[in-house]
Amino acid sequence: MQKIRKKMKKIKHRLNLLRRIILQHLAFPVIYRIGCLRRINPRFVLFASEFSANMPDSLQPLHTRLLDEGYDCRFFGLLPGKTKRQQYLHWIAFFFALAQARTLFLDDYYFPAYACKPRKGTQIVQVWHACGAFKKWGRSTADLAWGSSQKKLKYLPIHNTYTHCLVSSPACIPHYAEAFGCDPAIVHPWGVPRTDIFFASDFCETARAQILTMFPSIGSRRIVLYAPTFRGNNNKKVRHDAAVDFAALRDALQEDCVLLYKPHPRVKKSIADDGAFLYDAKNIPIATLLGAADLVISDYSSLIFEYALFGRPMLFYAYDLENYERVRSFYEPYLSFVPGDLVWSTDDIICGIRRNLFEGGFEASGVAAFAQKHMSACDGGATSRVLSNLGLL
Repeated sequence: MQKIRKKMKKIKHRLNLLRRIILQHLAFPVIYRIGCLRRINPRFVLFASEFSANMPDSLQPLHTRLLDEGYDCRFFGLLPGKTKRQQYLHWIAFFFALAQARTLFLDDYYFPAYACKPRKGTQIVQVWHACGAFKKWGRSTADLAWGSSQKKLKYLPIHNTYTHCLVSSPACIPHYAEAFGCDPAIVHPWGVPRTDIFFASDFCETARAQILTMFPSIGSRRIVLYAPTFRGNNNKKVRHDAAVDFAALRDALQEDCVLLYKPHPRVKKSIADDGAFLYDAKNIPIATLLGAADLVISDYSSLIFEYALFGRPMLFYAYDLENYERVRSFYEPYLSFVPGDLVWSTDDIICGIRRNLFEGGFEASGVAAFAQKHMSACDGGATSRVLSNLGLL
């Protein structure tokens, strides 16, 4: 019986692969060419996301600014609970819209976008949802446990239609070019629009006030944010391992600080909020949490690049580094790359928090140098710079 199930699963996988090949190489290009019978509308801009039903934070500043400038903007997002018929109609509408659009903005992988090179006069701009270049993705992970196979990429190419890609500094250009398999000349260090809000003079003060409104019991205690990335070999089976002894942290630190837990957006489960030390921050925007946090504990998450802009301490809880390096790998040697203390256990986390927040052990110069190298194009003016360079302002 088990052999039959495995065989059926294999057949189903092959049929799904065949369906996607037919869509990408036949159906989508035909629909797009039909749409191209009409002229491009120079005031029409598209936004699309494979993983979000609502406009992602990565795209929101661009969307808001273009609406203010009088552009006609349309968003194609995730359809929760969709039927196959609804999905196909959604894709048909997308290609007719793309054919008339001046610009398409993406913030991640988006399957339909890789079917057709854009017509003359249309730009496809990959904003990406992360700053810097940390763990590998895209073509950089081909044949790794996380990524697709080189053989599959021949039939279903990815990241192959971009005209522009945005990065947070010149240091990131070669890594993004590798991940997207593109010419480095189309990778531009114009900055990351969603970081613009960090440069408002009252941003951090406002962020902390918002957190205290939600959790008034925090009081005057320091705020520690624990924001790990997900585990798992693909986007459909993500999880977070329970690798921290929260009770031990509470016993050691409750008088001086609190812990806000922010799981990765694709991890559905969070933690039990005790209302005294441990707080569930799953539904709070990450920008607000970064602005309010006095210290961040992470692992392999790219949020460290954004947090570096605040010049505050970070701890890196890399308890499964050897396995993660084998499954996903990094663009830089992890142990020498991260701008903060490495911790390997709950006891290490306790000591790291005390050393950095209460014992004067934080070395700000290391974080400043890290931010200068990896975030130099993020200065509060990225949205205007990106739209101006794209000819939309």
